Amino acid sequence: MRSTQHTTNNYIILHETGGVAPAINNAQYFNREWRNAGTYSSHVVGDGGDVYQISPDGYVQWGAGSYANARSPVQIELARTNDKATFEQDYKAYVNLARDMARKYNIPLTLDGAGRGIKSHLWVSNNIWGDHVDPYGYLQQWGISKADLAQDLRTGLDDSDDADASKTTPAPGESAPEPDSNDYQNTSGSYTFQNTTRIRNSLGTSGGYTGINYDVGQTVNYDRVYKNINGYDWLSYISYGGQRRYVAMTNSSQSSSNSSNSGQSTSGSYTFQNTTRIRNGLGTSAAYSGRNYQPGQTVHYDRIYRNVNGYDWLSYISYSGQRRYVAMTNSGSQSYGTQQNQSGAYTFRNTTKIRNGVGVNAAYTGRNYSAGQTVYYDRVYRNVNGYDWLSYMSYSGQRHYVAMTN
Repeated sequence: MRSTQHTTNNYIILHETGGVAPAINNAQYFNREWRNAGTYSSHVVGDGGDVYQISPDGYVQWGAGSYANARSPVQIELARTNDKATFEQDYKAYVNLARDMARKYNIPLTLDGAGRGIKSHLWVSNNIWGDHVDPYGYLQQWGISKADLAQDLRTGLDDSDDADASKTTPAPGESAPEPDSNDYQNTSGSYTFQNTTRIRNSLGTSGGYTGINYDVGQTVNYDRVYKNINGYDWLSYISYGGQRRYVAMTNSSQSSSNSSNSGQSTSGSYTFQNTTRIRNGLGTSAAYSGRNYQPGQTVHYDRIYRNVNGYDWLSYISYSGQRRYVAMTNSGSQSYGTQQNQSGAYTFRNTTKIRNGVGVNAAYTGRNYSAGQTVYYDRVYRNVNGYDWLSYMSYSGQRHYVAMTN
């Protein structure tokens, strides 16, 4: 940790790096040279939507002058690229990370307004200190105006705002990194999706999310099939960018988790005990609307779907006329195991998300354990959303949770 000084929760500050280079290079530079360079932020976004955390959020970073630094729990750098598809993925991750962090610190989703909110470095220069004008010049190169950014921060970027959606089978001689050690079938074919389905960089529900989806009616041309991973059969293909991608076969007949997608016409009300995502479709792979129900809030529903991805689901019509879906995440609605105070070490074979609570609906920290890394834990939770979970105290003093995904 660079600073032990906690910030107040006034601003999320948006930057861009100022030169074309991989985000991981920028992250490594900040990590290595922060003292000599006199600058670092908490996060760098780039490389096709990846997020690199350099410093714990909630503590002072050196990105915008002492006054703003002391009032900004999160400062985010956007790495430059010359590739349009990469930019679109980066921009989605940039916006959605800013939104997630603003919600975490109860900061308004307003851009460059008076008082608390999300601020550009230009706003800091104009209103507090400095001469930086980022990130607007770089965003404008890709057709994103300040008004566009403000709108996207308010509403979020739906995963269906496609950037890549470039799917193909491999050319002769083309190769890609192999997944862990799961057996697959060299089977080619095409598959048309009936549900919005996330495209992942590795196999399984904990595989890194690319930020891109297949939408209902779109078709993938695949060259591999993996059977029964996390309750799904999976298809794999090589994208136009040369990367191997993975998608679950989420049509109802292919998922062992979705025993029945026929809803019951049942009306009632349900009060949430946990922060719960509101989705545009049924199931944990359905597109996230960007909004949540908070503890104590109540939904008035007109349908119930039983046992979809380990949850019962409620559905209702929103004020805008769209049908929405929420999981019944109160402890009585899912199988929470007993906590065991047990210490040990666990080495990951898959990229696995680090969460702020137990379960697949708990808030994502933006950080992962990668294959080969080890966690030292002091608690085990059994059978939560189909996984056993490990918990530990992070260096910043926060309790974190990871699924045992091997």
